[in-house]
Amino acid sequence: MRCCSFIAASVIVLSGWIGGWTRVMKAGNEAYVRGNYDEAQAAFQQATLDKPDNPVAHYNLGTALYRQGKFREAARTFQASLSRHAEQTAEQIENTLNRSSILYNLGNAQFKVGDLTRAIDAYQQALRFDPQDTDAHHNLTLARQRLKQQEDLAQQQAKHSTAPKTEPNDVGKAEALRLLERFSENENRLRQKLQQQQRKSGYRREKDW
Repeated sequence: MRCCSFIAASVIVLSGWIGGWTRVMKAGNEAYVRGNYDEAQAAFQQATLDKPDNPVAHYNLGTALYRQGKFREAARTFQASLSRHAEQTAEQIENTLNRSSILYNLGNAQFKVGDLTRAIDAYQQALRFDPQDTDAHHNLTLARQRLKQQEDLAQQQAKHSTAPKTEPNDVGKAEALRLLERFSENENRLRQKLQQQQRKSGYRREKDW
């Protein structure tokens, strides 16, 4: 299941469990399905304490944090899941959890906090593991567009701020006001263009399972 949003946020909570998975993990899954993300977070947090080296526990905790809008915490938690995933053998890893999903979710969390450079890197890595992931392609394109727009806006602002300045005696008060208004109009047009492009390229769906 995926929900509409600005970017395709693959928030997959894993319902299966490895070997002696605890009751607290099951309680977290059930709370997540009900939409009680506070309760799910508490359960998954306990699961990470019970099995600190288990990538699935950290991954599920990341999904609960993401659903609550705690994107910085979610990014750190997905990163923890990624690190633990890399340390385990294929036999140790839950078969429903793959590296591309962790990287994709990590990219979404980084996108949400405005860390576009790291989001782009995460999406690119996710696509190396799963080249057919259309949502990752979509989000990568959107992140690149957003980063370019930000860079263009920064260049425009820098251009105005570094323009040759005339002596105060050479520019009257009225002319100074006109220059300021012109700069504000240009900046507003750039921001409006950015907002229009963002609305057109909207989020796709979010994976829950």
